[in-house]
Amino acid sequence: MKYRDLGTTDLRVSEVGFGVWTVSTGWWGKIEEAQAVDLLVKAFDHGVNLFDTGDTYGLGYGEEILAKALKGQRHDIVIGTKFGYDFYTHQEREGHTERPQNFSPEFIRYACEQSLSRLDTDYIDLYQMHRPSPDVPFEETLGALHDLVTQGKIRYIGCSTHPAWMVMEAIGVSEARGWARYVSEQPPYNLLDRRIENELIPMC
Repeated sequence: MKYRDLGTTDLRVSEVGFGVWTVSTGWWGKIEEAQAVDLLVKAFDHGVNLFDTGDTYGLGYGEEILAKALKGQRHDIVIGTKFGYDFYTHQEREGHTERPQNFSPEFIRYACEQSLSRLDTDYIDLYQMHRPSPDVPFEETLGALHDLVTQGKIRYIGCSTHPAWMVMEAIGVSEARGWARYVSEQPPYNLLDRRIENELIPMC
């Protein structure tokens, strides 16, 4: 396995990470818990140390299964998880439709505490804002995230599926106020979806 630094952070991550979404949502067919644990353990044994999950994956199961599979390895792995979808009060959904989102400071603090509990840890390496709404003022969201960084509950903040202009706006807000800033962006990128080559990659 090859490793590299994650941006300007001190996180040393494997070039191949494990998306816990695949073993916690059932979107690719039913997978038994023993199989999920086995896959996570085997990935770790083969040198994978970056595990990416989200609080909404399996309504928290994606975090719980990671903690169960790699219990005792906490300081040898880098955990990235996400927040933003309010499945705590809105559990009904049709198919793959998106759930309601909440980026208020109160919800962020609550969601973070729930993730810490499910992950059975006292810190999250990379806490990522999941699919943002352009209607949410970044000052509120980033201020709450900065407070969590200063409290030691999260080490770094990142984002997921942000357009380039939104990443730049968030970085500008953070730099103007001296707050923690995004260190990563996790976009969809594959042979069929190469949109990030237009703006996001050049911006990075």
